[in-house]
Amino acid sequence: MNVPVKKDKKQIAIAMMITMLLLAGSFIFAQAAPVAQDTPVTMSLPMAIIIGLMYYMSMSPFLGNLGYTVFYRPLVAGTLVGIVMGHPAEGIAIGANINVLYLGWISAGGSLPGDPGLAGYLGTALALGSGLDVNGALAIAAPLGLLGSITWSLRMAVCATFAHKADAFAEKGDIKGVARANIIYSQPFQFVLYAVPVTLAAYLGSAAVQAGLNWVAANAIWVMSGLYTASGMLAALGIALNLKFLLVKNVWPYFFAGYIIATLMGGSVNLLPFAALGGVLAFMHVTFTGKGDSAEKTEKVEKEVAEKKRILTEKDVFASWWRWLCFSHSCYNWERMQGIGFGHSMTPIIAKLYTKKEDVTAALKRHLVFYNTQPDIGGIINGIVIAMEEERALGADITDDAINAVKVGLMGPMAGIGDTIQQGIVIPILLAIGMNIATGGQVGTATKGNILGPLFFFVSMAAFVWGVGWWLYKTGYLKGRDAVTNILRSGTLDRLMSGAMVLGNFVIGALTVSFVSLKTPLAFMIGGSSFVIQDILNMFMPNLLPLILTLVVWWLVAKKQVSVTKIMFAIILIGILASIPIWPSINEAGEVIKAGLLSS
Repeated sequence: MNVPVKKDKKQIAIAMMITMLLLAGSFIFAQAAPVAQDTPVTMSLPMAIIIGLMYYMSMSPFLGNLGYTVFYRPLVAGTLVGIVMGHPAEGIAIGANINVLYLGWISAGGSLPGDPGLAGYLGTALALGSGLDVNGALAIAAPLGLLGSITWSLRMAVCATFAHKADAFAEKGDIKGVARANIIYSQPFQFVLYAVPVTLAAYLGSAAVQAGLNWVAANAIWVMSGLYTASGMLAALGIALNLKFLLVKNVWPYFFAGYIIATLMGGSVNLLPFAALGGVLAFMHVTFTGKGDSAEKTEKVEKEVAEKKRILTEKDVFASWWRWLCFSHSCYNWERMQGIGFGHSMTPIIAKLYTKKEDVTAALKRHLVFYNTQPDIGGIINGIVIAMEEERALGADITDDAINAVKVGLMGPMAGIGDTIQQGIVIPILLAIGMNIATGGQVGTATKGNILGPLFFFVSMAAFVWGVGWWLYKTGYLKGRDAVTNILRSGTLDRLMSGAMVLGNFVIGALTVSFVSLKTPLAFMIGGSSFVIQDILNMFMPNLLPLILTLVVWWLVAKKQVSVTKIMFAIILIGILASIPIWPSINEAGEVIKAGLLSS
């Protein structure tokens, strides 16, 4: 049964090699790039087209699930835009700083609380095209992220109509038609929705944006100042979304431990050794709070019966995984969510297992129903379903209801586990380390970046998405439908999750200090002496206001179930209102932004 898949694995190796060569080339280009110019970069039409295409590709299924996990992140987006516009070092710095707004960004259940891809690609392009510094880029990126939420809702609604095209092909028993339906309708639409507007905005927007910024600098600098102030507060929203998953059970003290240690270190934290320290704490926590050896003995899964006939090979399972990896979200929509993608992933399996038209039609129809889970960790469910389909094809009494029950019963738990591990722990930690490397530890102030930061993030995420994803998919098939039950029964998963959450809380506590920005300029007079409230707070506990803001936002999101979009709008509104000139003076950030705007 375990036939090597040398050809497919060779193709992946070649693809990774080409990507590494391209990134190495971009590294050389970055080192040889001209120094930063005081004048804006002139945006050409070819540049704008490439930027629009890159944004679309980050939302497309054609990058092996590295679009959403890697190229959709502003750290990488800023790097690519900087390379295209001839200022890679500046693009890296701008992208890294924009990414602060979306460090803890989580998309779960089909929701999109802001669009980091649009903020990264178009925000960096407009910033470089207008000669803005990092502060000005952040002020532009914040509202762009909100705009992306609108296009996401439009995509999810329109793609629901394409699901019925797949149903029509399934009714005819057309396996290839179902596969095509997942791509040929949704992707042209998404290309028009994403690539075209960003291309036009990047090409036409620089001059218009510059004219608008000049007017703002002269007449309404408080608006830009408010947006910049809000950008520092928005990082609290991203971190709070992580804490919604992490701040639970007996691991919450590690969040405060990370916060306190980072504060005592002055807020300047090298995240790589800090994460290593978190790993040591996680190991100690699991070791000293876990159960005895008897609980660690896993129930042995029955070995596959050698004499039992098998139809599928490892190559067939790999072909299914590759389709799931690439196209699980190709036609993502409100009606079926990943249902069309799941059906697409099953097409090579159905083609191998069934020959009669009625059997093919039935199999296609039962896998085009509603389905939604985290695609990488949740891929184990696909593998289990493949094993059940094979048993059914061999004559086992496995009904449609049994298969659907497994899918429905496991997709929720795997979504929770997967989102917590990938979006709540892996991506934020690797992003934070990448941003730290990219800016030399000067996130928020660096004006030039190091290509090694985005390169680190790319390589580490590719290893997780491709390596862990394929292993779980294959494991699900080999172990069958009892795999997850056995893992849960053994307690292995509980210990793994506990350790991961300790690490996540510890690092997120440090990130609260590093990335959330909130200060008060208020002061009071006593006996002719002036006392600044912020100085008093710093004597008691530096970074106290960022901690309070983060916990308040977490309480609103996790306990009160307040809409993330409403909180985002409220933070932006508060930032703008706090910068209105009716107060004693606009904040220091406003003066910096004004100087940058007028000089450009």
